[in-house]
Amino acid sequence: MQCQYRLNSILLSTLLVSVSLSLFSCAKSNDQIKQHDSAMERYQYTFTSVGYAPIAAQKGATFDVQMLNAIKASKLEAYKELAEQIYGVLLNAENSVTNASLQSDQIESRVQGLVRGARVLKSYHRGDIYITELELNMRSLFFIQAPEFNEKEMQVIQVEKQIYY
Repeated sequence: MQCQYRLNSILLSTLLVSVSLSLFSCAKSNDQIKQHDSAMERYQYTFTSVGYAPIAAQKGATFDVQMLNAIKASKLEAYKELAEQIYGVLLNAENSVTNASLQSDQIESRVQGLVRGARVLKSYHRGDIYITELELNMRSLFFIQAPEFNEKEMQVIQVEKQIYY
């Protein structure tokens, strides 16, 4: 009887040790888990966008003025792309068919929204194209909503409307 009890105890101990070893060998280290969680948080809360603008197509008497307008246009395009990612795009589509033949196909898109807290990652030109890369970390919005950024106290600056491209 005692021998049977001892044998069961040894088998149970061996089983517990083998299960524990197999579980620990499959588990990730804390550093791996933290890196994975950090990457997932960045993926969940960070938006990036790229805006492009052709330099030669900009209005301006000199190349320098055209370059400045391309810088502005590429930044606006990048902000537009961020707004599209955050708020979505409203699409209107219209097709016209006569005698089973497509006569016209029109698609309009529109995006509207306020983008705050984005930062410029890179701003550069490659050939005749000016490129601006933006990043918006949604976690930084907490700081922007602080009292010192209260929009009721801010003054609105009117800027002359201009089409850059």
